[in-house]
Amino acid sequence: MSQIKVDSIIPRGGLPSGASGGIIQMVQTIKSDKFATSSTSYTDITGLSVTITPQSSSNKILVFTNVRFGSGNSNNDNKYQILRGSTAISADNYCRQPSYSENWIYADMNLDSPNTTSATTYKVQCKAESNEVFVNRDNSNRDYGMSYITVMEVGM
Repeated sequence: MSQIKVDSIIPRGGLPSGASGGIIQMVQTIKSDKFATSSTSYTDITGLSVTITPQSSSNKILVFTNVRFGSGNSNNDNKYQILRGSTAISADNYCRQPSYSENWIYADMNLDSPNTTSATTYKVQCKAESNEVFVNRDNSNRDYGMSYITVMEVGM
């Protein structure tokens, strides 16, 4: 099998004025199993983390999450956050459920500056403000598909 390896790809006409490089690499984790917690403290959503090793400390990491939340009660104000290691880069986002029998998809996008070339892990945590919070399922344990976290190194 042949492979072409490059540091980045620049359009033939060059980059527009003020633009930087492009996407250097992309890593994604898909969570297809179910998760539940009644913890009122932030808890890692098992299997919803991804590790990337930036090629340059000046590059940024674009983090995109898409999480299918469910709730134990109607109108729960459960929360989630995205972390780089132990540092929250998007904190205290509400994932309110209008009905316990419904499942809601929450998407979040952040451009992070890890300033490192070491392996860096991004993960999603959630906490129950009241009752329970679920991922990929509802209050009746019905399957609601998959959640994912995707990270892309952006050349600067």
